[in-house]
Amino acid sequence: MSTHQSSLQILQESPMNRAQWLVVTICIGVLALDGYDVLSIAFAAPGMTAEWGLSKAVLGMILPLELVGMALGSIFMGAFADSHGRRPTMLVGLVILTLGMLVAGLAPNVYILGASRVFTGIGIGGLLATATATSSDFCNAKNRALAVVLVAGGFPLGVYLGATFLAPLLKEFDWRITFLLGAGLSLVFLPLVYCFVPESVSFLERKRPDGVLEKLQTVMRRLGHPEPTALSPFDNASAAAPGVKTLFNGPLALVTGILIFAYFANVGTYYYFVKWMPTIVADLGHSASLATEVLGIISLGGVIGSIGISIISAYLPIRPLMVASLVLASLGVALFPAVTDSLTNMKMLGFATGAFIFAAISGFFGLFAVSFPSSHLGSGSGLVLGLGRGGAVLGPMIPGFLFTAGLSLSVVAAVMAAGSFLAGMAVIFLLVRREQALVADSQSD
Repeated sequence: MSTHQSSLQILQESPMNRAQWLVVTICIGVLALDGYDVLSIAFAAPGMTAEWGLSKAVLGMILPLELVGMALGSIFMGAFADSHGRRPTMLVGLVILTLGMLVAGLAPNVYILGASRVFTGIGIGGLLATATATSSDFCNAKNRALAVVLVAGGFPLGVYLGATFLAPLLKEFDWRITFLLGAGLSLVFLPLVYCFVPESVSFLERKRPDGVLEKLQTVMRRLGHPEPTALSPFDNASAAAPGVKTLFNGPLALVTGILIFAYFANVGTYYYFVKWMPTIVADLGHSASLATEVLGIISLGGVIGSIGISIISAYLPIRPLMVASLVLASLGVALFPAVTDSLTNMKMLGFATGAFIFAAISGFFGLFAVSFPSSHLGSGSGLVLGLGRGGAVLGPMIPGFLFTAGLSLSVVAAVMAAGSFLAGMAVIFLLVRREQALVADSQSD
């Protein structure tokens, strides 16, 4: 090993091996788990409504409750991951997830269910921020954006697999099976993360905990790379926990603001579409199992869209890809009521809309990776995800009030589709700002 090359530089410049891709794969699984757990309430909604006699307004209040916890988890656990480590944060998130889903599956009434969803959301939010940051830390520079977007694609994969397996299960069991299955899956991931996901080299080199050289040697040996014989020069500035305030200093301030607004607006559309879909389809006279199948088809489109944008982003810039995905997603959501006369047509348009809307969701994680430096990635993505959960809360909640007020599905869909469209306009502004920065840099040279 060159004395001028740190362990982090080696990871950034060397080809990735199987141990690194295993970490990425586990992170994909963690995001799939998150996707399933977030949408589990939508899978259970028709059965809950029938058993407890819930109104549309009450259902609209229940559907986004875990998103309140996700906001807290994304902000505080994301910052905790930057200051105390990715690995312990992931393990704590999985423990919270397991307990929260178990309580939801055993809940005797809507109040305990609601409290368990808020608690579960804390774990989900922490994992969303931590898993993407972890996958980024273990990737080289060439594959970082690709891997992060692939990890984000685990979210729709979890929704699709959940819908696929739950459709037949819901014919045999009641709605509680959705939460009990989630608790079991979360429990499985605890030993996987514990055994195969070490602390990131980026964190160890930045924070320098006791015995850091031995820890770096162990990690690099496990990853199949040369072990460091000495530590790289210590940077006091980079070692300090970045903190949320630094995200609003200097050139990062505008980028952070744009990403918060765009993510906030888009997830409002996204969570309306996926969380209300089973109830909308069931209200049209279809069974809960068929309603789950429609959401499964939407999620299948989402898997393809997420994988597609991750592959295309290796050849084209992520920002214009995001603009196209966001605008097309808004059109699909707005036009969906026009095809509700046919289950087949709902599945077809749902598939296409799911591809674009999930591509946009996944693409945001790629935007995080190219917008925030590594030392701020956990805090930055956590802050955007956390504050963006405001849109995730309003996305399912607002339609509940609009439906209760007597507005038609077409009007509600048009109102809720506006979020993704506005997000696309915001990313255009981010793209323009990037081009202006490049021009300024070239002129200064």
